[in-house]
Amino acid sequence: MGGLAARRRAIRHTRLTLPGHPSPHRRSPLRLLALLLVCAGCGPGAEIRVYPAARIHTLEPGDAPAEAIALEGDRILAVGTLDEVKGALRDRAYRVDDRFRNHVILPGFVDPHLHPLLGAAILASEIVSAVSWQTPAGRTTPVRGREAFLSRLRQLARSGSGWLLVWGYHRPYHGPLSRADLDALSPDRPVLVWHRSAHEIHLNTAALHEAGLRREELAAHPHADWERGHLWESGLLELASPVVRRLMGPGRLLRGLTALARVVHRGGITTVGDQGFPLATALGELAVLHLDRLRTRPPWRLFLVPNAMTLLRREGSPEQAEQAATRLLRLGFGDVRFLRHAKSFADGAIFSQLMQMTEPYLDGHAGAWMLEPERQGELLETFWRRGWDLHVHVNGDAGVDLVMDEIESLQGRAPDPHRRVVLEHYGFARADQALRAARLGLSISNNPYYVYELAPVYAEEGLGPDRARRISPLGELARAGVPFSLHSDHPMAPAEPLRLAEVAVTRRALDGRVWGPEHRISRELALRAITLEAARSLGLEEEIGSLRPGKRADLTVLERDPFEVPAEEMGDIPVWGTVVGGELHPIAPP
Repeated sequence: MGGLAARRRAIRHTRLTLPGHPSPHRRSPLRLLALLLVCAGCGPGAEIRVYPAARIHTLEPGDAPAEAIALEGDRILAVGTLDEVKGALRDRAYRVDDRFRNHVILPGFVDPHLHPLLGAAILASEIVSAVSWQTPAGRTTPVRGREAFLSRLRQLARSGSGWLLVWGYHRPYHGPLSRADLDALSPDRPVLVWHRSAHEIHLNTAALHEAGLRREELAAHPHADWERGHLWESGLLELASPVVRRLMGPGRLLRGLTALARVVHRGGITTVGDQGFPLATALGELAVLHLDRLRTRPPWRLFLVPNAMTLLRREGSPEQAEQAATRLLRLGFGDVRFLRHAKSFADGAIFSQLMQMTEPYLDGHAGAWMLEPERQGELLETFWRRGWDLHVHVNGDAGVDLVMDEIESLQGRAPDPHRRVVLEHYGFARADQALRAARLGLSISNNPYYVYELAPVYAEEGLGPDRARRISPLGELARAGVPFSLHSDHPMAPAEPLRLAEVAVTRRALDGRVWGPEHRISRELALRAITLEAARSLGLEEEIGSLRPGKRADLTVLERDPFEVPAEEMGDIPVWGTVVGGELHPIAPP
């Protein structure tokens, strides 16, 4: 077995490059040698299954589509034409399974930035949003306009008792919201309206009192407003722990995780990266995740990135935060693993228009820092010097300037050209920043859904049309040679990688218009951004993200070919199901 493992490692580190654009039936000698090396010397083990398909896109660099894939246990054994795969297996016993004969196979989709516990809390809430939202019970009905939004809240407030927890409010679509509005529709029942960004909350008077929040506390904080019943960014993090405990109660989270497992599976996702664990308390949240996995066995892997900012607020110093993050690395279980990657935060949420911009907002309001620049610099340096890969939440171009300055300074003081640094979101950026990202060797993980939902309304409010066209400028990154992945940041976007790819390719928004056509990317780049590049952003590119011998047998099986359908239909391709570690997981009917 040791020799086989060594051969498989060798294959995993072999990059197969084919000149030009060969036909599906043309294979390089190197690929055939790889197939033979993997199969040679394989002893008895798990059953070998060969799956022919209408088309298999390996998404390996330079590789052509294949027609069959062989799996043994949780690993890919061979990929190629059916004759090549059979020939590579030589005299070994195998079974041909034709169930995917009319389907299209891709590497298992990877969402490198999705928040399972946050998504669970929202799926356990009432959803009143401006766009239709996917839940296990079906899609929600969009609600737009101030009167329609308040009317829906009034209806919900009258239909039950106890706290009313509603997610989805977004000022550009729903108009202003105040404590007085919430008191008028529900004077006695506590009401919490969770902003679309999840970075803000609005409370009525009953909820403020029930949570023990006092006028003087909110009045003294720059990110809180008693009169409006409004807390945002650091105000939410520092003052509203009683409210957060209610939102993140174990019973609510377990109900929501059951729903989330189905939503993620329906998106064809086989691997999730949780960018920033914990949200509040590590042991409690790990216990919930562990219990959920024991109960429901969701068909996707989960990788956790320690939340350096949360640990800093809890522990008090960057050094103590790093030590706490190191302790977390030992707490993974089963297919839930911690990565030696750390997440920090720069400016505010793009859905709240609190990203830091170099030019003023149209109405003069200012952005916000989630972590003060001085503290962020200290935190990044501590984790940098102790060898962590870094992810930084940053949305506006002023925030991007700050983060790039800090990384450039760190590279100058403690050079490490191979360090993985990923800017998470990169919601609005300038052309010069794409070139600087390339020079600094940075990667970007972007949410193209920003274009779909935000460009039309931000053109009218906050940014103006010229800047709205530059939201999520992926084409610019591609031309600069900056590697990038796509993520949902669920619940900021649907957990539907093909939908993200569609928006990145078309730049078509909710209003039907194309915003910033020069920032469109090719289908190949978009599909790699939800597979191989998404895996690379988590440091997992040698395990998952493409289909080649030796990698994990993680596949997404589609009813249609995303390279062949009209670009605007990519997000509507039905997902048959997934294969995770060689196990088949068809999607159950709703």
